[in-house]
Amino acid sequence: MTTSLEADVLAILRPGGMLTADTIALNLNAPKWRVVRVLHALRDNGDAFQNRRAEWQITAGQRRPARQGVR
Repeated sequence: MTTSLEADVLAILRPGGMLTADTIALNLNAPKWRVVRVLHALRDNGDAFQNRRAEWQITAGQRRPARQGVR
């Protein structure tokens, strides 16, 4: 189950690509600690990863639109 903040973080990462947790929190007007928790949850699920410059990206699977009815 995806929370509202998780959906917002994924949405902001789609067009922008590589963003830091600070930038994401600023853009979403959310506390940084909540954004970091969401980013780590997304990483644990395989939906996002962090590069060496502490920038977050969505994984390749998240870049493709979801297909209805396929699991």
